[in-house]
Amino acid sequence: MRWVYAATLSALIFLAWIVAHWCGLQQDEALFLKAIDSPAHCAYSIRNGKIALMIMPYVGALKAALYVPYLKLVPSDTFTLRLPMVLLVPILAGLSLWFWSRLASSAVVILTAALVIAHPHFTIPVVLDWGPVGLQLLFTLLAFHAYRMGSFAAVGLLAGLMVWDKAVAVWVLAAVAGSAALFYPARLRPLLHWRVLAAFVLGASPYLYYRVVDRDAMAGFRTDIDFASLGPKIDALRGTFDGTAMATYLFPLPLGQHPVGLLATFATLAVLGFAVRRRLPAFFWTATLAALAAMILTGGAGGSVHHHVLAWPLLGAAVCTTLAALPLPRWTLIAAFSLLAVLQLQVWSLYWQGAALGARREWTDATAPVAAHLSQPGVCPGGVYALDWGFSENLTALGRGRYRVDTVADEWWQPELPPAERAKAAQRAADPQACLLEWADGAAAFFPGIRTAAGPALAARPSRVFVNRRQQPTIRLYETP
Repeated sequence: MRWVYAATLSALIFLAWIVAHWCGLQQDEALFLKAIDSPAHCAYSIRNGKIALMIMPYVGALKAALYVPYLKLVPSDTFTLRLPMVLLVPILAGLSLWFWSRLASSAVVILTAALVIAHPHFTIPVVLDWGPVGLQLLFTLLAFHAYRMGSFAAVGLLAGLMVWDKAVAVWVLAAVAGSAALFYPARLRPLLHWRVLAAFVLGASPYLYYRVVDRDAMAGFRTDIDFASLGPKIDALRGTFDGTAMATYLFPLPLGQHPVGLLATFATLAVLGFAVRRRLPAFFWTATLAALAAMILTGGAGGSVHHHVLAWPLLGAAVCTTLAALPLPRWTLIAAFSLLAVLQLQVWSLYWQGAALGARREWTDATAPVAAHLSQPGVCPGGVYALDWGFSENLTALGRGRYRVDTVADEWWQPELPPAERAKAAQRAADPQACLLEWADGAAAFFPGIRTAAGPALAARPSRVFVNRRQQPTIRLYETP
């Protein structure tokens, strides 16, 4: 079993290292750094806006707090910002392997690792931490380990930290609790203790307090059940399990027919998990499917891979316990491992093809030379404004306090800006001391309203175009005259 641990962790460190170099820093990936760079602009801050506790009404500042000492020691670039997540990937794999080894034989663990850990959506979402997902997976696995060790208060604390980190953790927590109540009600009772509840409240206290002091904290965010978007969400869920979702999001890949091998494997194991008539696989599959069902039924959420992968620890345990319950001879395990290796390589080949094409504009590496230029003394004395989505959080993070990128309109997400916002955007764009950023790749703007409002002020402005590593025009900077 030791060679399985060593080989798996070594391979994952190497793979995570490669993934971290594929793309530039993306806007949502860098969102957590807003709590460090601009706490006053976050959803909830204290001490006169100097410390942020909530970045958005449902995203806390826990990850930012953990990064503060690290960022004091490292330079500001895309890889160093991703390095903690690169190191987290083998840690998550090690916790998973250790957990599974308590549930099944080493041969079954190897087969499970080939399906779940070798899947692109185990490594890539964690390394890029787009969502974010890294801490959610870590706390979920640690909570399972804490329960096995009888540390029930630790389970409550970890569950609370999950909610503070990302409130949608309730999908996973509710699914596990509901499945336990159905299959193992006696084992749920130790968690119904005041110490566990107190630990949960302590971990989730920033989020809970924010919800109390701001009754309109979740205004604009839907939490209703929505059947209208069920079709697209199920299609997105398929992309998560067949391994293509992140490939088409990161790279301009014209995906034709979806590969069906991995999806069929997961579906077959889910059916077998209930067919073997064992409580443990039924428990894990019920929790997994309940969490996924809650995601796709929630209005305005649950339709993306960074939500679906939150159920990955449950999925791995479901696969492992199902395989352990099947009377599989050794030759069958070898054949299954070989088949899974081929299927995984087939899906990973899409990512190698995408890396050769270059990342989509949201993940462009052209942000690095733009950040280096903006960091020079005396550049853009009137500030830096973005004319579209995709520049503010990532470029501000790469600047590490040397400059700040704001969007030229406050209500930038509207396709057509209100009159007051149009006037504000035009005024900011007309400031000769300010610089402005827009995409230069020729594709349509994400939010054309702000570009249209600021357009007349750009005619006489000098500009320069920054290219990506493939020398393709990507970002245009309108400089001071």
